[in-house]
Amino acid sequence: MPNKMKFIIACALLFISRSRSETCTVTDFARVAEVIKNCSDIVLHNLVIPGGITLKLNLLKGTNLTFSGNTTFEFSNWDGPLVTINGTEINVRGEEGSVIDGQGQLYWDGKGGNGTPKPQFFTIQAFNSVFHDIVVLNSPKDVVQVTNSINVELFNWLIDDAAGDKNVAPAGQEGHHTDGFDVWNSSNIIIRDSVVFNQDDCLAIRCGENITAYSLRCHGSHGLSISVGFSADDITVNTLRNITIRDSYLNSGANGIHIKTHNDGGPGLISGVTYSNITFNDIEKFGVQIQQNYPRGDAVGNVPINDLTFIDVGGNVANTGVPVFILCAEGACNNWIWENVQIEGQNENSCNYQPTGFQC
Repeated sequence: MPNKMKFIIACALLFISRSRSETCTVTDFARVAEVIKNCSDIVLHNLVIPGGITLKLNLLKGTNLTFSGNTTFEFSNWDGPLVTINGTEINVRGEEGSVIDGQGQLYWDGKGGNGTPKPQFFTIQAFNSVFHDIVVLNSPKDVVQVTNSINVELFNWLIDDAAGDKNVAPAGQEGHHTDGFDVWNSSNIIIRDSVVFNQDDCLAIRCGENITAYSLRCHGSHGLSISVGFSADDITVNTLRNITIRDSYLNSGANGIHIKTHNDGGPGLISGVTYSNITFNDIEKFGVQIQQNYPRGDAVGNVPINDLTFIDVGGNVANTGVPVFILCAEGACNNWIWENVQIEGQNENSCNYQPTGFQC
């Protein structure tokens, strides 16, 4: 090999080596694709992402990525996502004072996914990774989807869509379908120590196993939710096992706890779910709602709910609310053990299944 070519290759290798060990600060969106290929310590500072384009962060193994300053997504009516993050052993964090702004107020029409197209915010697929200290402002639609991931922890998030609340946003410009954290087909996931202001589920766990959420503070949400049965024929997608949701508080919103199975889906299973030390205040519709007829119609036992434990669940519902609502298909709810479930409200409970330890 000619000496000149050896020199060029050596310089290139040196550049890559130094890039991976040094901090690479990016202020121009056009540089992101190049930097994430060569750097493993990355700062995205005051980045502006053009409308209709995904910020794709396919990170090298072991990358540290920091959001710094204001990250802003320009407006465009499309489905998104605004951000995809993929990687193994990655550490993604927000610098103190940083904000990731989806400019949801430019999209909100009170209809969510049923109105004009709105982008989903974050899609995360990761392994042995952490995401923390992140502030999200004004998500156009659902915020975080953790999908096909293993051993991932999210903590110290603030999701602030409060500007989309009814009686805060102008009439007809409210946020809707702004789920906080969604988990799909993942295992060994922890979501903790986070605050969510939104207009849909604070947390929605859909399929997977060994998922824990705790120390969540939810405001105006549709509850700490489980929603299973999306597939017509894939039992794996319709199965959820070993879930713990604990030590969390909900203020106002539609529901406190919501477990729903889709009556138009294929076979599946919910097994080994525990809610403990859950408190809620001024819930509009249901303190606890468990239904096997979602979205409507007759209850169907395609997705049985087995081994459901409630411990120290309590609070109150508004004058129009129902403390506890249970609608099970025949033989499809089994071995529910509830201890110290006390929910106050003016209306009576409605149950066609009786958990052990609870008088409905």
